[in-house]
Amino acid sequence: MYNILNHEELEALKKAEPQRFQHLVKGGAYLDLRQLALAPLAGIDKAQTEQLAKIIRGLAFVAIDSVKSGHPGGSSSKVEQMLALLLSEVMAFDPLEPKHPGRDRLVWSAGHCTPLLHATLALISESLSRQGQKIDKEKLGTVLPTCLARFRHCDGPSGHVESTYPLADACTGASGHGFSVALGLALLQKTNGLDAKIFVLAGDAETEEGMSFEARNSIISMGADNIIVSLDYNGFGIDGPITEVISQPYVNYWLASGWNIIEVDGHDILELAYAYKKARVSFSNGRATVVICHTIKGKDYGKLTGTADSHGTPAPHPEYIEIMKNLGFDIPGVEGESQKDIEAVISCLADDSAAYLVERLAADKNLIKPEKELEEELKVALLGRPIVDYKSIRRPEVLPPELVFKEGEPVAIRKATEAFFKWLMGQTA
Repeated sequence: MYNILNHEELEALKKAEPQRFQHLVKGGAYLDLRQLALAPLAGIDKAQTEQLAKIIRGLAFVAIDSVKSGHPGGSSSKVEQMLALLLSEVMAFDPLEPKHPGRDRLVWSAGHCTPLLHATLALISESLSRQGQKIDKEKLGTVLPTCLARFRHCDGPSGHVESTYPLADACTGASGHGFSVALGLALLQKTNGLDAKIFVLAGDAETEEGMSFEARNSIISMGADNIIVSLDYNGFGIDGPITEVISQPYVNYWLASGWNIIEVDGHDILELAYAYKKARVSFSNGRATVVICHTIKGKDYGKLTGTADSHGTPAPHPEYIEIMKNLGFDIPGVEGESQKDIEAVISCLADDSAAYLVERLAADKNLIKPEKELEEELKVALLGRPIVDYKSIRRPEVLPPELVFKEGEPVAIRKATEAFFKWLMGQTA
């Protein structure tokens, strides 16, 4: 017998039964790909990716300087993540039909990173144009390079993510609530018998929020294994290091909820590609996966690189010019003439790089199922329920019995609401 309050007996117990003092976290799988010698992947060209990453950063930095507002830090740290999603043949997406019902969904939980979103869309538009594709900006709801000079103006690209844009399936702003949206989208796909993936671009600082914790816990509890989170672990929030509010090893916040975890260098395209591909095929354990991407906040953003200040602080114009020169862009740098800087960046996009991007986007398009096939899957999953536009549903002239309550009898609002939604769900898929 042991008296564990006695130091000597406690130490003796540790030697005799060490397993009592070790807790092996049960639940999700864990995989660390950092600095692992990985075999080349078909379609992943590191040299081309580096060129595309440089163009995206350049366009994002011009957009921010044009209005002296925006979020360079998280936008720059996530560039390789965004490119890996597009280049690795893991996310079903067609830039010429960006809202195709068979696409995978992308939620920007870090909804402030619009310089990255808009710069990426501008790069896609330019690359498609180089390949002879006419781009109808209004029809596609996309962004052209010239639009970036009007960033955060009422007639230009938005300051926070809106779902009208391609590669954006939720309106988001302040970090944190994207996880809840992703869960809703994931359950919608699952209950409809569809196998679309829900990708989430998130930041590390939002982990501290209660809303985020509840959503991440619910994602696992409800079996939403079609969610893949790309977590930008750059070590800083808006105010300072995340260690000021997150005192445990960061990975613990995901281990505790039972997520599958893959850790990578968030600026290594090959590690990212492998991680996303593994997450897509899953670990076969019914759990969602988070890819923790170790990154540099404000990468290549001059003096603000690797700082919390890069979160939402644009570099002074003279420093911006130096940043762009260091990236290899010979911009005019005349304040108030951002359009010329955009042209200088776009002129550095080589035709072979544009062709490479378009080729990889074609592979993403091939992941999309035809609408007819999706419709058949819906019919099977919904057991013959009518597939109609929910906006066309009207109140019946004669209410069904389940929606009629005896006059004068008290009925809890939750019961009446439950009855209504049960009826409504029976009218539509």
